Amino acid sequence: MKKIALATLLAATTMFASAQVSISGKVAQFVDNTKTGAISNSSIAGEPTNNITISATENLGGGLKARVILDTSIGANTINGSGTQMGDRQGTVGLASGVGSVDVGRNVHSEFLAITNNDVFGTTYGSVAGDVHNLRGLRVSNGVFATVTPFKGVTASYDRTQGATGTDATSFGLVGTFAGFTATAARFEQGIETSTVVGLSTNIAGTRLTYTHSDDKGVVNSEGDLIGVAKAFGPYTAKASYGRTNQDVKAYSVGVGYAFSKRTDLEVAYRNVEKAGTAQDIAQVGVGLIHRF
Repeated sequence: MKKIALATLLAATTMFASAQVSISGKVAQFVDNTKTGAISNSSIAGEPTNNITISATENLGGGLKARVILDTSIGANTINGSGTQMGDRQGTVGLASGVGSVDVGRNVHSEFLAITNNDVFGTTYGSVAGDVHNLRGLRVSNGVFATVTPFKGVTASYDRTQGATGTDATSFGLVGTFAGFTATAARFEQGIETSTVVGLSTNIAGTRLTYTHSDDKGVVNSEGDLIGVAKAFGPYTAKASYGRTNQDVKAYSVGVGYAFSKRTDLEVAYRNVEKAGTAQDIAQVGVGLIHRF
């Protein structure tokens, strides 16, 4: 036992000596009531983005850094299904510099980032972004993720995943900031399935305004538009979004948060989705506590 403990200590010491290692994460729990059609269900709902992340970076000199990120989901209040797997959200190793980066492994793709970065709810609890836009699975595995910053204010990204024949996916994006506006464009391709997303966001007098449009083609063709607004009033932040598609989907969300500190928030959110056929309509309300560490 002493030998095992000593070996573990030596391994940890070596790791910290060669790289900067940090641990961070988030746990959010909501008292939730969701009504789908005529069926209502109450529960304690863990936020889907609950996670614990281990990051390591090493300075290689000349502005070049090596990095590893293991981002793992947390069930938080229940254990079911297949359970948590290390790195199920992100598991990448790569190199980065001021010019750009290349990482390999599993991560979110550019089309999803274009949507979530222009959603005032950040595709977390209460968001209707996934009801209006096709998120294309959020993440891809066995992938290469590259970014380049050709000049200040502009970043281009390219993602390529290797799968079975016909299942390879490609995603790329472009983000630019000009005169107080941030413009986003992204594309996702996987066989006959494609998604094109454009977005625009700005901050006027402390009020954040966002807009995204998506054009999804494949087995189902759909176009969606989503607008959002968020405003801070001291420790309080109010936010709202509204979206619709050409497939008879109308959705909106309203929410307010109270910041106890930079790390701890109390959130209240309401989400309403009207789909073709009342049996698919959704009304969701929740009160949650969020802590980031």
